Amino acid sequence: MKITLGEKRRWAFAAFSGSLLLTGILGLFRVPSTPPSSGAGRTQAPVQIARPSRVDPILQEETELRDLTPLFLPTERNASLPQPRREPGRTLLDEENPKYRFSDAELTLSKGLPPAATLSGKPAGAAEPVDVFAPQILGGSLAGFGRQQIEEGTFKSRGGFLEVVAAGTGRVVLAEALLGIGRPPGDKVWSPVEYLAVVDASGLAIPLIVTEGSRLAEVDAFLGNYLTRNYQLGGRLPPGFYRVTVAP
Repeated sequence: MKITLGEKRRWAFAAFSGSLLLTGILGLFRVPSTPPSSGAGRTQAPVQIARPSRVDPILQEETELRDLTPLFLPTERNASLPQPRREPGRTLLDEENPKYRFSDAELTLSKGLPPAATLSGKPAGAAEPVDVFAPQILGGSLAGFGRQQIEEGTFKSRGGFLEVVAAGTGRVVLAEALLGIGRPPGDKVWSPVEYLAVVDASGLAIPLIVTEGSRLAEVDAFLGNYLTRNYQLGGRLPPGFYRVTVAP
């Protein structure tokens, strides 16, 4: 029986396809691997202890974070240093040796003083410590060289002192002592009281407004009533706004 060329090709293609199919089927199966042998013959990686250094900053920070030494031993985190104390020794001023151009005998305070520098009528060089208590010196407190007797005046009795300042210019338009006012009610000490005055052509446009009191309501009312009725403050000032202050 004679095989033609076409039949040979069909048989070759069939054989090739069969071999591919057989190879695919064998790939679905796996040969079981041999179990691992005991560790006697296997080499293990060596264990090394890492040392913190500046080369590895992360390892150094973790080592400082897990360090328990600050919990038991005194360190800069849980203990403070003692206060510094000065050790005995010499200072810079000890090295300074003063060199005077005069002796102790030549050191006199009266040298070079003017003739008016007297104490109890004596020159400064001839005065003695007892001359400080002379009657003419005790009359004036804190008397010094060349000072004369101080004439002390007596204060006149007054009920208060009035000062009126223009609000627009800040100029003092009226300042005088209130002699006929009498004593404000009460025995307590009162502070200066300040009013706001609004003056028009007919006098005070509105009653005096207390801007800063004297800490006593009866004193504020007494002084405001006196300035309005008795003193006639509105008739003494030209129209405008004023800051009125009454002090003891």
